[in-house]
Amino acid sequence: MSTNNFFKSNLNNIHNIVQSSMLVYPKERIISILRSYFSECDYYTYSMNQWGFANTTDHTGLPLGSDMLPNAYGSTSDTSSYLPTRLFIGENYRYDSIFYPAILVKSGGGRYVPISLNREQGTIKYQDIIYEDGYGNNVLVKKPCSFITAGAWEGSIVIDIVARSLRARDDLIELTAMCFTDIHFDTLFDAGLIVKPLQYTSTTETEDRNDKLFKQSITLDIRTEWRREVPISNIVDNILFSVQFENLSNENAVPAANLTINSEISLFDEL
Repeated sequence: MSTNNFFKSNLNNIHNIVQSSMLVYPKERIISILRSYFSECDYYTYSMNQWGFANTTDHTGLPLGSDMLPNAYGSTSDTSSYLPTRLFIGENYRYDSIFYPAILVKSGGGRYVPISLNREQGTIKYQDIIYEDGYGNNVLVKKPCSFITAGAWEGSIVIDIVARSLRARDDLIELTAMCFTDIHFDTLFDAGLIVKPLQYTSTTETEDRNDKLFKQSITLDIRTEWRREVPISNIVDNILFSVQFENLSNENAVPAANLTINSEISLFDEL
């Protein structure tokens, strides 16, 4: 699994944190999957502009039925690339209730879950080094390269579906649920994000000027991991080899007595 999680801060690099997908990565990954998923839909189409944001352009001057043409995500037409989206997908609070129907994603909180009593402290990561002599004999040596500590995060991502019609809300709830239940489950798994069995809330409706807003939410229970790898390669001074000579073809062979080979070699010379 690979998270490919990037931060603007350099603290993760300073403290040798190689994975920490607690909040930022899961939320952005889920939004990205939803946008890609609905960009393939011929009705609830998500169209994005050249910067990847929802293409909520002005409808003025567009012919009737323009929103039914192919969207910008998978189309090669120059004219369709400027057509507005029929669905908004983004982060809650920042884009709350601007364009309908909308899929709004937010964090539902979480907690730290230890995977061992000592956070895997004491686990060592090894690096394989092959040594070969002039006669073609070689040996594989596992060199300790870092100490490891690790743990897990468990939390939830809340996906709010807001629409002006009952049918649009119900359709989007069902399509979104299938997206994370099966269609993109393996995609999230490969990205280091596990979605447990999801659940959805009861329906609600609110007043919006002279109209109604229909809302329902899906909660994704997720699990991710964090991991630190503290390098120790620069403190490994030497590796001791023990060599024993005997006749391997005979199980009862006696090893050669008083036969000792002393040799010293620097790791820096080999590396």
